[in-house]
Amino acid sequence: MSVKFIGYIGFNNASETQAAVRSRVLDKDYVEASAKAQEEGGFDRVLIPFSSNSPESQIVAAHAAAITSTLGFLVAHRPGFTQPTVAARQLATLDQLSGGRVAVHIITGGADDEMARDGDTRSVKAERYARTDEYLTILRQEWTAARPFDHQGRFYDVKQAFSAIKPDNLPVFFGGSSPEAIEVAGQHADVYALWGETLEAVQDTVRQVRRSAARFGRDPGFSLSLRPVIADTEEAAWKRAAEIEELVRENRIAAGLPLTGHRPPNAGSLRLLETASVNRRTSGCGPALRP
Repeated sequence: MSVKFIGYIGFNNASETQAAVRSRVLDKDYVEASAKAQEEGGFDRVLIPFSSNSPESQIVAAHAAAITSTLGFLVAHRPGFTQPTVAARQLATLDQLSGGRVAVHIITGGADDEMARDGDTRSVKAERYARTDEYLTILRQEWTAARPFDHQGRFYDVKQAFSAIKPDNLPVFFGGSSPEAIEVAGQHADVYALWGETLEAVQDTVRQVRRSAARFGRDPGFSLSLRPVIADTEEAAWKRAAEIEELVRENRIAAGLPLTGHRPPNAGSLRLLETASVNRRTSGCGPALRP
């Protein structure tokens, strides 16, 4: 089993420890420096995020690809706001221009207020995963069809769709921990992305996704997202973790943000909060990585 390392390109030099609220203003110099540093560091890919108030991820990826030669890009993309036929051609074009260095990370979206900012004010979470399922079906057909095709479904009605440009290498990453998400992942994900929870929780999620994928004759890979706290010893790493936690707390207080009572609507974040709540008592999970 090969292991690949995926980094991250934000849009400016901000984080929870530097500012409790991320401005999301695009800093071109920072994007370029971050891309070049991670290419020189040997990273396989970098994730470029997406939100309803951030710079557009595909355009940032196109710029970063133009100033690098080997670094791969994992472009976060939210289905439902761009027609799937259009998105398929956009991503295939980016794949061709980058020399096959692009993957797409499908983020269905769980927060109603986040979705509403881009005009999706009536859908509910289960419907959004059903829409993603249909969206990805059309996306892949646009990438592979040798002749024009029709599609009539619950969310999309396409007549004689066809793309002259096809991707050479464009894997689909997919995230989501709800039962609806696992179902869609099994059918469409080339790589299923999950957070760093306990070993037992990660094993359980991997088993669920594999069971779902097996029904479609598929065998996806897996991506595990972690924020390692690195120190010479485990105790030193725990000490540093506590310092980071306190700094984040102070930043949130200074910005007038709540410390309690805010629960994210998506299942993955809730699972992550549950893992974090037990801190050092979590079985099989610790922040220290020995150099």
